[in-house]
Order: sequence, then C-alpha cells, then structure tokens
Amino acid sequence: MMLQTALKSSRRNMSTVAASIVASGEIPAYVLNAPKEVISTTTNGVKVCSLLGDSNTPQYVTVRISNLGSRHDKIGGESALLASSLSGGQSGREHLSLSSLHSLALPSAETLEKLKAAQIAKLGNNSYESQMLDHLHGTAFQGNALGNPLEGSAESVASVSVDDLAALLAEVRGENVVVVGTGGGSHEKLVEEVDKVMGGLSGGGSTKEVGQVAEKAYFMGSDIRIRYDSHKNATVALGFEGASWTDPKAMPLALMTSLLGSYTSSSGIGKNIAATMCQEVAEIASSISAFNLSYSDTGLFGVVATAPDNMLDDLMWNVMPNLVRLAHGVSDEELARAKLALKTQILSSMDGHIAAGEEMARQIQTIGRVMPLAEALARVDALTMDDVKAAANIVINDQDHALAAIGGIHELPDYNWIRRKSYMLRY
Repeated sequence: MMLQTALKSSRRNMSTVAASIVASGEIPAYVLNAPKEVISTTTNGVKVCSLLGDSNTPQYVTVRISNLGSRHDKIGGESALLASSLSGGQSGREHLSLSSLHSLALPSAETLEKLKAAQIAKLGNNSYESQMLDHLHGTAFQGNALGNPLEGSAESVASVSVDDLAALLAEVRGENVVVVGTGGGSHEKLVEEVDKVMGGLSGGGSTKEVGQVAEKAYFMGSDIRIRYDSHKNATVALGFEGASWTDPKAMPLALMTSLLGSYTSSSGIGKNIAATMCQEVAEIASSISAFNLSYSDTGLFGVVATAPDNMLDDLMWNVMPNLVRLAHGVSDEELARAKLALKTQILSSMDGHIAAGEEMARQIQTIGRVMPLAEALARVDALTMDDVKAAANIVINDQDHALAAIGGIHELPDYNWIRRKSYMLRY
C-alpha cells in the first residue's frame, strides 16, 4: 500500500514516458519511497520549501536569489561583492546563494573597500580553467550581460560603490527568493522565520515566467586567444550553443556530457578510462572534461582541456570527431554506461541535507518545481540514441562554435579548421 501511494505521488507532473517507466517497476523502491517536500509561498512571494523531519540532525537552510549574479551587474563584480559581504554567500551568473537565512544588508563603505581588495587579489590568482569559462562566455555572448565576467575585472571591481550595491538589491523582490530547509525542524517554524527576515521585500507586480529574461542572449560563433609563447601548456575551452533549463534538449545534453566523460592524468587510470574521447586523448592532454551549462534562455555545451603546447593540433584532431559522432550514434554499451553515470550524478545531487537543499532551490527557480527523483531517473531511462542524435545534430553538427584559449597556443588550429571538423562528409 505504501509503495502504491509513493507511485501515485511520484507520477504527478511526469511525462507519459517517464510515468510508464516508474509504473514498470524499474525504479528502486527506496527512490519511490523518498519523502516528499512541502512548499509554501509567503504573502510577498517568497517560496519556502522544506524536507524536514530528521530530529537527530540540525536544520540546514539554503537561500537562492534570482535577479542577482553577474548577468545583472551593471558595472562588473557587484553581485560577487554582495555575496562576499553576506555569510556563506556565493554568486553565479544568474543567482546568488546563501548558506543561512539572514537579511540582505548592505556592507559599510569601509567593509566594501576591504572586500574589493580581497576580490581583486582573488582575480589575480584565478586558475586558467576558471578564466577560460569567463572568456568563453564573453566571446560566445558578445554584447549581452550573460558574457559578463563572473566576478568582474580588477578595474570594474575597484569602481563599485555602496550605491551600486544598493541599486542591485533594489531589483530583488519576494518572488526572486527561494528558501529551502532540510534536516530537523518544522516547516511552519521555517515559514515564520522567513516572514521575519524576508518580509520587508516587496512582492507582486511581476508576471515573469520561469525562463523569461529582460534581454535574450544570442550565441555568436567566435574565439578569443591569449598567447604566451613562454608557457609550455595551454588551456582550451570549446563550446556550442546549448539548452536552457526548460529546453527539451537539456536532458539529452546532460547524457552527452556523460558519454564524453572527463579525465585527468593525476587519476592514474590512463587509457583504461571508459569514455572513448578520454581514451583517445589520455596520452595527449593532462586533463579534459565535458560541460553542459544551462541558463534561463540559452546554454553552453562543450569541453575544456589542458595539454602541452606542441600537442594542441593532436588534441583537436581527436576531440572534434568525438563530438561529431554523437550526431551519428554510439554503441549500446556506451549509452548504457552514460545513463548509469548520469543517474549516479542525479542521486548524488540529493545526497545529504546541504546538497539536497541546494538542488531543490535550484530546481524551483529554474524549472518551477522540485522534480521527484523517480521522475528524473525515469527520464534518463527513457532517453534513446535517437534523442542523443537529434540533440547533437542541433547543437554540434555543422554548427558554429565559440572558443577561448590561453597559454602556448601557437599550434592550436585556427577557427575555420575547427569549424570544418564540426561535420562529417558521408556519401
């Protein structure tokens, strides 16, 4: 009886295919019987979600705020500075997250100057990999705020004032805030606490749906190359226009990242790694990984790799066919392995109170609900090779790309060479 109840609860809001897989008994009972979250909305629009009831653990609270993040910066670096001024704050491209519930207070002018100095110092120590993603966004979304650097530049951060942070916070309304509680405690008490802390935010007056943005970001095929001939290695990020959070291609693209895999030479696995692309570049690159980044209206899908300066031609020679072959099909064994890896990743995202809180907050803001684990696993099981091929044909096959590279890149092929390798000539 308990299992039947869980089945009915999990089937709500599922696609027909996903619901049929759940009904077939292919989803483990411990997933079907997972506790259900409770969601309330305060009078000013703040969404409060809880997965509570474990009396043996403390309560963990995650706060996620949209209308903040580098995409909403007017100067550059304001959101990152604001996050630094708040306890446990982290800034993304379209949101700001907090690890505890507290009011959104502005820092003093003296505190802001200290935060600016710390952020400028941090920018100077960022790894090439993190710089690559900033550069990749900047060239892929030229002329749009989505291309803003995640933490600004040294020049923009230095010019930020308290008034700039105040202007940024003035755009935050109740409906931009999601608060998630996990662990111990009660939902009712959490709602009361949220009302006390976030009750001062204005509410109403906005009809924006999930996925709507003030200015759509348009992808532009282009590249940015920062050459240092003194460097013996280079880091390259190659990206194609991906999918938004609510795009039907989002799940197939997530599966494609599992198909491509990731590798680092420090793992000691070498060519024995499962993913075909990683096997082929194991003796070329020191690291490589596929990424799939989704945003409100668009996304980026691709790979980032680090390799010796004299191996970049070989690197691209092996990477491009592995990307393009996704549009033509992979073996059944590869597909099954990738599905298992993706389902493991989905389960890991809900493993632990803190991780579960962050994941539920993200889902509420990006897709408008918390997707049951049973549905998420069923959606992965329902994917076919045709779904992967269809997504790859739209995203990769004969499509423009964006590229960012830094280091000893004198042997990196030019844009047209890489563009030509984005399709196969088959007669």
